[in-house]
Amino acid sequence: MLLLPEIIGSLAVVALLASAYGSIRACLHDTPAQLALGLAFGLVAMFQMNAPIDMVPGVILDMRNVPVALAGAFLGRRGALLCLAIAVGTRFSIGGVGMPSGIAAMMIACAAGYVWNRYTMRAKRRGIVQLIVLSALVNGHLVAAFLLPWEVCVAFFATAALPMGALNLLSIPIAAAFLEHERMRMIAERALTAERTFDPISGLTNFEEFTRNVLALARSDCNGRVTGLLVVRPLGGRRLAKDLGRNAFRELQGAMRLRLQEIGTAGVPIAVTEDGRIVMSLDFRQVSEHERITTEVRRVLNDHAYHLKDDTSLRISVSIDVHAAPAPGKLEALLEALSIGNTASYARTLFTGHRGNGENSRTNADAARPARHPQQERLFAAAGVLLATKDMS
Repeated sequence: MLLLPEIIGSLAVVALLASAYGSIRACLHDTPAQLALGLAFGLVAMFQMNAPIDMVPGVILDMRNVPVALAGAFLGRRGALLCLAIAVGTRFSIGGVGMPSGIAAMMIACAAGYVWNRYTMRAKRRGIVQLIVLSALVNGHLVAAFLLPWEVCVAFFATAALPMGALNLLSIPIAAAFLEHERMRMIAERALTAERTFDPISGLTNFEEFTRNVLALARSDCNGRVTGLLVVRPLGGRRLAKDLGRNAFRELQGAMRLRLQEIGTAGVPIAVTEDGRIVMSLDFRQVSEHERITTEVRRVLNDHAYHLKDDTSLRISVSIDVHAAPAPGKLEALLEALSIGNTASYARTLFTGHRGNGENSRTNADAARPARHPQQERLFAAAGVLLATKDMS
């Protein structure tokens, strides 16, 4: 019963972390969430090492391997490595004859949790059996005791190894159950969000639904109803969302959607990407007159202020891109590039406009071409779309 206070304290702190696990994952993107949780679990491991039980001078016993193992099992590679780095650095600073053994034990515990996660992550729900398996794998860290001086190693296995192994079998499944519950709740919330085809506040369609509808229309219609995309990005969108609040920013996006509906003709609802860009389909005529469309979109979005709650008036700056995609294959490639936030490599960007400095700038692909009269540009764009649609038919 010597380590009973240790396990109670460890479980209390890990349970507190588990309650924040889902909230941190929901509020931050994947990498920042992993790093924040890795820092938190590393600090817990540091706290455990600052309240140890001294077996002999230089050899300390504590429950630091519990948060380290759980970091490997639930936080992902980045979070686990950060937690392990903090724990290893703390143990190194403490020193003593047990320092090499302690560092090796933490590495084994973290690796055991990570391997367990890789082999069980596809399970619909990881139950008590899988959690007991996790604790048994983590007990593999006891072999690091062979790095201790021989007399200390014998004393460790004679007195502390069995109680520590039993406490791991008890504490890790309980602590992991808290984290698994939060993980499943987070997965359920994400699945519910994914099932919604539009945002209830802004009215914008989610990008996956937009992609399905646009590709279906492009493949079923050879008359050019969908031959390009218009992409609008509010400049400083992240800062704007932070200053206004998430819901107020989505209301602003809804107002932008209503203004853009005055221009859209394809009948496909306007969508929003994960990074906040608004996407609208364009027909053959709009793509061939991309300069006029860009000017019209800029006028519609910027000529009048947006009125938010508390009678706040707001004007925004936007970046406007027109992408030509006359064939379904090219349209699918463009949609895939938009879904991962990368359109720099897409060669058929016809026009890029930025509101703020009052200038319009073409892409590098267009800059390499000889200068043409705007009417010639429209004729060449129209000819390209006509040739593509003729080949498709």
